[in-house]
Order: sequence, then structure tokens, then C-alpha cells
Amino acid sequence: MNYIKLISVTFILFCTIGFSQNSDVEHIYTNATSLTSVDLTSKKLVGSSYIDVDFRPAKVSNSEAIYLIRYNAYLDEMEIEISGKAYYLPKSNNYTVTFEGVNKVYQLSNYDEKGTQKKGFFMVLTSGDNISLLKQEKIKLYEEVPAKLGFTRYEPPKLSRVKDKYFIGYKNKTTVELPKKKKDFLNLFSSKSKDIGGFMKKNKLNIKNTEHLTQIFNYYKTIN
Repeated sequence: MNYIKLISVTFILFCTIGFSQNSDVEHIYTNATSLTSVDLTSKKLVGSSYIDVDFRPAKVSNSEAIYLIRYNAYLDEMEIEISGKAYYLPKSNNYTVTFEGVNKVYQLSNYDEKGTQKKGFFMVLTSGDNISLLKQEKIKLYEEVPAKLGFTRYEPPKLSRVKDKYFIGYKNKTTVELPKKKKDFLNLFSSKSKDIGGFMKKNKLNIKNTEHLTQIFNYYKTIN
């Protein structure tokens, strides 16, 4: 099925990222080739590729320029709207996308998926000097189910959001998925594991709760 029509294009993206280092400001120019245009009039599916279908004003890293951007959670791509068409932002460099007015920041980082190294977008829940708490949002495509006479009805193909995953992000833009077991989770904090364990016990925090995870990472920032 032709859900999304992809058109190869060449597009130059000026991404000016400023950061302070020894009182100097360094500007990065990114030449983004072989981006992909998305046909916005593609055949409809049940559901959506987007958690928020609308393009929102956003900044790329520390650039002051405002772009219209949305996150495609099915393809794990950031789309920028130009003249009514959407183009994927390149994944050649690590950067952040900050959506204005909604307190949402996405970070491009490296991660491991079943032994394969990939690069994708993560929502930043809280960040510190050394580590960050990241959330990976995903939408999955479920193929159509043909009808079986007298047994089942036809089900159209659909896009549905799956359970979010949580990661610890490091300064070098690598990530590790948070373990499900408390002992393994505490080991992520090395010499501070006992402090974190005590804080969790005192405040009755559960690593399966997003708000509790945020509290734990915020506490770590105060003792590290």
C-alpha cells in the first residue's frame, strides 16, 4: 500500500547554532542534502503519524530563527514546513528542537535497538550537566486484517501510539534505556545509587511512574 509518497529532493538548510565557550560564539553551517518531501495529500489511514498533527513554531538548537515544525512519531522524523510541503530535518548532527509556548524540547541522540545503532528524537523531560531523562514516543503501523468469511470482519490499516520508553541520556548524546528492575536502575547512578535508593524509599517513588522518574533525576542533579 502506498501510505506516504516520498520524493527525493536536495535542500540547503542553514542551521545557526550558537554556544559559549571561552567567551567565543561558534556558528555551525549545515549543508543538508537528500532530504525527503512528504506528500501531505497521501491516502488516509485510520489514525495519524503524529502525536500533534499541527506544525508549531520551533527553534533548532540555539538559533533565534523560528520554523514551523512537527514530529512524525511513526517515522521518527522532524518535519519542517516550507511553502505547503514538509521536509525532513537531517539527522547528520545532534541538535535540539524547542517548540515555542508548549514547553516541549526534543533532542536528537544515538540509541541501540536490538543490537543496531540508530539516531532518533527523544523528548527531554529533565536535563542536568551530566545526564538527562528522555522519553521516546512511538506510533506503530498495524497492517490491515482481511475478512474471513464467517469468522472475522475486515480491519483497515491503522496507526496507533505504543507505550512510551524512557532513557537516560549522556553528554555525548548516547542513551541507555532505563532498566525495568530497581536494582539495575540504581546501578545507573554509580556512586550515588545509595542516595537515590534512599530518596526513592523515603518518598515512595516508583520507576514505572513518569512523574516519579522526573523527581528522581531532579534529585540526582542536587547531589551530583
